[in-house]
Amino acid sequence: MPLTDLSQVKQIHLKREGIRANILTLGASIQSIHLDGYPHSVVLGSPNFADYLGSCRYFGAIVGRVANRIAHSRAMIGDKEYLLTPSSPSPHQLHGGPAGTDCKNWRIIAQSDDAVQLQVTLEDGEMGYPGRMQIQVEYQLLSQGLEMRIQATSNQLTLCNIAGHSYFNLDGQGSILDHQLKVVADHYLPVNDDLIPTGEVTPTHGSAYDFNHLRTIGRDDYLGLDTNFCLSLAPRVLQEVAVLKAPLTGLSLHLLTTEPGLQVYDARHVDLAASANINQHPLGAYAGLALEAQHWPDAVHHSHFPPILLAQGETYEQTTQYLFR
Repeated sequence: MPLTDLSQVKQIHLKREGIRANILTLGASIQSIHLDGYPHSVVLGSPNFADYLGSCRYFGAIVGRVANRIAHSRAMIGDKEYLLTPSSPSPHQLHGGPAGTDCKNWRIIAQSDDAVQLQVTLEDGEMGYPGRMQIQVEYQLLSQGLEMRIQATSNQLTLCNIAGHSYFNLDGQGSILDHQLKVVADHYLPVNDDLIPTGEVTPTHGSAYDFNHLRTIGRDDYLGLDTNFCLSLAPRVLQEVAVLKAPLTGLSLHLLTTEPGLQVYDARHVDLAASANINQHPLGAYAGLALEAQHWPDAVHHSHFPPILLAQGETYEQTTQYLFR
């Protein structure tokens, strides 16, 4: 069940030369990242913990046990079909369901000035999934940013696809439509009206979703971004996959990951009052850009997508870095 007693939520302050960050035990969420010389947080967040279960749902959180969407909240795992808990009013499940990892109050298992490790346990049957799953995330400040390392294990065959869900705005105000974006990906996944992948894997070259070179996000030749970019067919060594550059500050974010996919969401549905924003600016649609390193969405229904099965005795691992220059 989602957390109800917000007095249990702890705020963790991390710092090292040039950078500081606040992490919440609620959802293992990145609440803020401040760089020396800049007055604003480069990620969206709220000073009010309750917002993370409402208007700021998913902001900076670790989402799972399966990030993104599973069509019709059904999944074959082994030789059995499981009925998952839908994310009402949608018939599909999103980010692990209505009580996924973003709603949990994670345990602090280790902490230092510039790093913290948090852990959460998902019981067998939660949100319809088999297997008692233990997930651990470590946040480590680097000289130029932050590294996120995720591990997960289960005591029986289950699904696992975990993502960090921070929204970035490198100028600290207004819209990210004037930011420039680069994503190193030869293919992307078209989706239907419910944002479920059709199963096609479409070349980015020559399409409206070709971001292989820096280009302004706000354009008239496509409907916007809630799009999975296909980086590879399997997890791989850590490498740079995306760059986000701001026009006012000149700051750039360089995202490195081991994951085979990157979901990019332009926050078109965000509606955040100034009182709920740590940067104290009213933020509406397009307030930030979510860059979610993960496996491809709805992979359980598409055998040609990178698989998201996690067996007993195996360990899911992800490393993602957010570097600022």
